[in-house]
Amino acid sequence: MTGGGMDFKETVLERMRDLKHRPFGSVTIEGVFGGTPYALFLLADGCEKDAELVALLARWRKKHESWFPAVFRVTVEGTAKWLKNQVIETPDRLLFMIRVSGRYLGHIGLFRFHFDQRKCEIDNIVRGEDGAPGIMGDAIRRMMDWGRSELGLEKYELQTFSDNQKSLKLYGRLGFIVVRRVPLRRVEKEDRIEWVEVPEESLPETGRHNVYMELSGKKG
Repeated sequence: MTGGGMDFKETVLERMRDLKHRPFGSVTIEGVFGGTPYALFLLADGCEKDAELVALLARWRKKHESWFPAVFRVTVEGTAKWLKNQVIETPDRLLFMIRVSGRYLGHIGLFRFHFDQRKCEIDNIVRGEDGAPGIMGDAIRRMMDWGRSELGLEKYELQTFSDNQKSLKLYGRLGFIVVRRVPLRRVEKEDRIEWVEVPEESLPETGRHNVYMELSGKKG
């Protein structure tokens, strides 16, 4: 994929629109880890009507709510709306389900593209079920390779909480390095709890932080 500036942005967005309008299951990334084959399935238009799939996503969201920047009452109806409006219809967002041995284990995605830098954020990394140790890291590598070959991406970044030690270790093994830390404040609202970034001097170093990471010079 060639071109720069707006040409690159328009080409990538058009490509993503096309991919998300194909039938679910037709856009996949194949992988093998530890001798076990697996596949990443791109969530596409119409997936929000799959009741079993939406219920699974809602269960995973509730299970891991402490690792999201906002905690609220999770419902199947709300998850379907999120999938339709915030994933499928969001131009610069892709979400893949990880399927191993006939069942879904989690999901990973790409979001917040910086087209001028050919950079994108690794997003929504959630392991929903146990099994196939090491599969999440390998799936992220495969997705990044796919992003390079199919979308022309060159750089990746991500963010996680400073107390999510398991994720920090995983991202470190993939070659991501910490580039900055931003303090967070817990804000309670009527129907939700949010972790909001605040100026560096507002919280002690021991408080919860957003940790921003970028992939080092080597490819993941």
